[in-house]
Order: sequence, then structure tokens, then C-alpha cells
Amino acid sequence: MTWVRSRQGIATLAVLVVLVIYPQVMPRFWVLSIGANAMILGIAALSLVFMAGYGGMTSLAQAALAGFAAYMVALLSLEPSTNATGSTLGAGLPAIPSALIAIALATALGALFGAISSRSYGIYFLMLTLALSVGFYYIVLQNYDVFGGHIGFAGIEGPTGLPRQDPPVFYYLCLGTASAVYLGLRYLVRSQLGLTFQGVRDNPRRMAALGYRVGGHRVALFAIGGFVAGISGVLGAWYRGNISPGIVDLSRTIEVLIVAVLGGLGYPIGAFVGAVIYTLIKVFASSITIAGFSFDERFNTLIGLGFLLIVLVAPNGIVGLADRAFVALTHRGGGRRRAVDPLAAEAGIASASTVTAPGAPGVPAGDDVPSGG
Repeated sequence: MTWVRSRQGIATLAVLVVLVIYPQVMPRFWVLSIGANAMILGIAALSLVFMAGYGGMTSLAQAALAGFAAYMVALLSLEPSTNATGSTLGAGLPAIPSALIAIALATALGALFGAISSRSYGIYFLMLTLALSVGFYYIVLQNYDVFGGHIGFAGIEGPTGLPRQDPPVFYYLCLGTASAVYLGLRYLVRSQLGLTFQGVRDNPRRMAALGYRVGGHRVALFAIGGFVAGISGVLGAWYRGNISPGIVDLSRTIEVLIVAVLGGLGYPIGAFVGAVIYTLIKVFASSITIAGFSFDERFNTLIGLGFLLIVLVAPNGIVGLADRAFVALTHRGGGRRRAVDPLAAEAGIASASTVTAPGAPGVPAGDDVPSGG
């Protein structure tokens, strides 16, 4: 299989080269509205893929966590001013310190959401995180003293100024951040903590019997998801230059879920693949015509049909479908490939089913308890 890995390495290198030279050869619109925007959305979806894939926690609160970070970076970085209700908002801090504090606060909010919802599983967890997300939307919509109500905030600038002033610089900022987050999560899942997360996902009862605090690990996983979503929220605030309750409404929540499912919930790289596909469809939906039917102003119909098709034909998403096709091509004469966890395979580990108690020998995690979701 050395030649297969060599081809994968060459393909990875080719993708990196394309991403690096992309802003040098593409128009401004493609650099910002497609490239940078897709990476920001991909980071938000990656937080969901990480939580669902490695912790069995399909959270619908990731858009709220990203939006919270966006609001915090606005409140921290804008110059003090008095709004319509007489409240003075804005701390006037530099962009980088504001971003770091906003991400830390989003991480803390993620831990709080985890503490609230970590004892629930399955559909109950899904609905509880959705309730938290919708609740946060109505808070920012109706609160003018802190969140600016339906007006929100404008004039938010990042460390590179407004993105349209120098699109390649902002693109490289997004590319570097997305790469760091992706590689950081890959490193995390190789560690003992990452394997513990997967053990908690697969068999929480046995992990508790081994001495692990299942609830604490689920809260920690949610906090990491809040950290990643917070990074997306900060970049999104810098990209748009303004924020309003629309960035945390139900449509944004569903958008993150659709992107994650399109790319493949079992593949972290799928978050970015799904984000690119979703962004392209969203931008060019008005020019798509099928059998004389135009999708102009019918984007939700188009993306809904695409989502339904993916769920029915490729439950593991676009990346999962491509992976199956690649396996079929490279194993035509070699029999069936041993089934492995795609998340573990991408992280470079053979199995995530064995975890150890502190100071104890390895014990199989088992699968007699269904994973929560």
C-alpha cells in the first residue's frame, strides 16, 4: 500500500499548492466570497464534525457559539459609543487581544452548554442544543443594552483591516487559521485524550467503570467545540465587518449542519469540502436551471434537494463517497478491505476502540452500549 500512500501524499501536496497560489490567480470576488468565506464556514462545520464524530454529540449550538464570539469581538474591539438606549458599548481593544478574549469566552460558553446538555443523549441532546441556540438568538434580538438588538454592530475591523482592502492577506489569514485548527484536531485525536473521547462515545458505561468521568469529558469536548466555533465566529465578524441577529438564527444553525453532512460527518476534511460545495451553490444558485425550472430565489429548494440526495445515496457525505470509490479502485484484485473507523483512519491510527484507565492495562472499550448523539 506504499504506492497508495504516496499518491495520497502527492494529492495532498497538490491541494496545498493550489490553495496557496489561489488568491494570486483568482479575481477578488473568488478570493473573498468563495475562498475565505468557505474556510470560515468550514471551521464552524469542523467544530460540529469533531463533536459528532469523536464524541457522538451532534450539537445544533455551534452557530450560536460562533455568533457569541462574533458579538464579543465586536464589543471588545469597537470604540466606546452610546447606542439608542443610552448604553455605552465598546472597549476599544486591539483586534488580536479582542479575538483571543472572544474565543476564550466562546470556549467558556461551550463548557456551560456542555454542562447543561451533557447528561442527555440522542434526540434529547439534539433538541436541547437547538433550544440553547434558539434561546441565544432571541436574547441578542431583543437585548439592546449589550447586543444592540436587531441593529447589531458595524465597523468591525480585523488585524488586516477590512478584507476588501487586501483580499489575499485576509485569505491567507483564513487559510493559516483553518490549517492550524485542522492539524490541531488531528493531533488531539491521536492523543490519549482523543482516544478517551472516542471511548466515551462508544461505551460510556464501561468508561465510567474504568474510572473516567464521562460527564466531565463530554463537557470538555463541548468546550473544545466552542473553541473551534469561536475561531470561526471571530473570522466571520472580520469578514463581514458587521453583525446582527441573523448570524445566529435558525437558518445559520441548519446551514452548519448541512455543510457538515454534505462533506461527511465521519471525515474532518469533509467540513471544508462541504463548505466549498455549499458556498458555490449558494452563490450561483440563481444561474442554475434544471429542465426549464430556474432556482433563482429558490436556493433553499436546491440545497434541500441536494441534502436529501446525499442522505439517501451517500450517508457518509461527499468525502465518504469518494473514499469508497478510491478503495474500490485500489483494491479491485486484493479482496475486501478491513473496515476501520474513518475518523481514526484520517487521524492516522488503526483503532480507537481500546482505551486504558489511569495506571491500568489496555481494556477494550466494547460496543454493547449505543453511542449517544
